[in-house]
Amino acid sequence: MAYLDTINRVWDTVRTSMGNIMNDTAVDLWFGGLSVTSFDGNTIVFDTDEEMKVNIINEKYRSEIERRFTENLGFPVTVEMHFTGTPVSGASMARALRGITPPEEKKPEQEKTGIGSTIPPFNFDYTFDNFIVGSSNKFAHAACVAVADRPAMDFNPLFIYGPSGIGKTHLLYAITNEMKKKKHDISVIYIKGEDFTNQMIESLSRQAMKEFRDRYRLCDILMIDDIQFIAGKVATQEEFFHTFNALFEDSKQIILTSDRPPREIKTLEDRLKTRFEWGLIADIQPPDLELRVAIIKKKADQAHIEIPEEVLYYLAENLRSNIRQLEGAIRKMSARHYINGEEIGMDMARSCITELLGGAEPVSTTVEKIFAAVYRKYGIKKEELIGTKRNKEIAQARHITIYLIRDITEMSFPNIGKIFDRDHTTVMASIDAINKKINATPSLRLDIDSIIKEIKES
Repeated sequence: MAYLDTINRVWDTVRTSMGNIMNDTAVDLWFGGLSVTSFDGNTIVFDTDEEMKVNIINEKYRSEIERRFTENLGFPVTVEMHFTGTPVSGASMARALRGITPPEEKKPEQEKTGIGSTIPPFNFDYTFDNFIVGSSNKFAHAACVAVADRPAMDFNPLFIYGPSGIGKTHLLYAITNEMKKKKHDISVIYIKGEDFTNQMIESLSRQAMKEFRDRYRLCDILMIDDIQFIAGKVATQEEFFHTFNALFEDSKQIILTSDRPPREIKTLEDRLKTRFEWGLIADIQPPDLELRVAIIKKKADQAHIEIPEEVLYYLAENLRSNIRQLEGAIRKMSARHYINGEEIGMDMARSCITELLGGAEPVSTTVEKIFAAVYRKYGIKKEELIGTKRNKEIAQARHITIYLIRDITEMSFPNIGKIFDRDHTTVMASIDAINKKINATPSLRLDIDSIIKEIKES
């Protein structure tokens, strides 16, 4: 089918997200090598000649796969596993299963205990278990898990960068909470870059630099959030340079976060930039649509409110910058529901988004800008793009418009279909058609890139 490529790209995302509930070995064992072989708009079919894989997926994972496909696509689907090989006997299956250890499911963490002398006290609610993983943060999450498992062994320092409000601090807390389970008396210091400077100035004024240096150079783990704030501060950089060296030489773990990679921190000394790059640099990007949907559902469950699916996707499509926006929307809706008795619906969602975004642009405005940009580029008006004419020029421009709306706004397939009065499978087919033409036609790639640049800069 024309949209099979799109479904398989969604399957890549779903398969990756299954790593939230099972380990990587199990993901590779049961889902490795699987691809969607057919899709009729309602049923997703996988063909495989491995009977055990069919049985395990049907028994343990099919309903979860269906749920994740539905979240990402924006409409309900069912999954069918088709066995294409020769059936094996029950005895043969039993013998095969005896040679395989069942994949280990991730278990909730034990209740945390006290944490000793961290600065400030850590938030025990932030763990790896409740960090929602998606394609935008998977690498940083995996790096943090590795550091928590083997501090100062593989990735030292660990440098995590990305915009504000997308989970960097959550990961720092999660590392500490995980390590505290294994070694209760481990010494962990967490501090903001700006506070590090302020404490150093205060220590200088009190002539207490030995106390300051001992605090930061004798710990087991040093975490500095927003390290970019020490840039341009000569004395602070000098002090941190020696602190870094002392910890590194003593095989102590250093973890730093920033809003940008080391090389892009202006007025940061080169010797510090070089040291920050000695270990591993991991970035976190703003959450994609699937991750935003998962976060909203999780936060709504925690707030004990039910959000209709239409509202859920409206929030996810309009609040794209960071996780704090999503949390803010849920808090506002929960308060209005419980305090004022308001019904949770589209009117409340629109009102909350207006309050949260202020002058920021809603998705509907972005869509109109896309229609206008396509008109300027190809001379085809919105009425023709959403109409029924199928001549070559209009059909091509329509496909491009659909592709751009999905790429720029991450709007769900069904909601894009509503704009054009078409079903979601037609939308998916249009996107697949443009993806194939982009690879074969460099001029089309340039056209689309120029429109995307124009929209994002407008």
